[in-house]
Amino acid sequence: MTTTANAYRAASLEHASHLDLLLASYDALAQDLRLAGVAAEGGHIAERCRRSGHALQLLGHLESWTELLGEPALESSLATFYTFVRGELMRSQGYEIAEHFTHLALLVCEVRAAWQGKGSQNTTQKNLAGSVAALPAEGRVALSFSA
Repeated sequence: MTTTANAYRAASLEHASHLDLLLASYDALAQDLRLAGVAAEGGHIAERCRRSGHALQLLGHLESWTELLGEPALESSLATFYTFVRGELMRSQGYEIAEHFTHLALLVCEVRAAWQGKGSQNTTQKNLAGSVAALPAEGRVALSFSA
């Protein structure tokens, strides 16, 4: 990332709300997953490992605050989702194609969109329905936000 991009990111996050920070974390996670796929497809093992490692750190960070939500059902759903993404990311390490990583990045983007639209209960539920339908049965989550 360039110095200018880093400066812009730092300035935009300086006075960010909790939701803005959450969205930035999801953006970084999706970007790491996507770029890990690009690196895997290009045979750049060190870069794939670097991006995957950072994605795992972000997943740990996201998972660490779920208990602060005060909503047991949402906490459980998010923990299940993060565990699913972590497991699929680990399985994807054996592939040299971007598709597995890209699929994970798209799932993360769908959940991010649900958080972004959280102000509207109906919009959030519709966004999450698509995310949940895309997961295999063992990775399905039922995210819901209190009004």
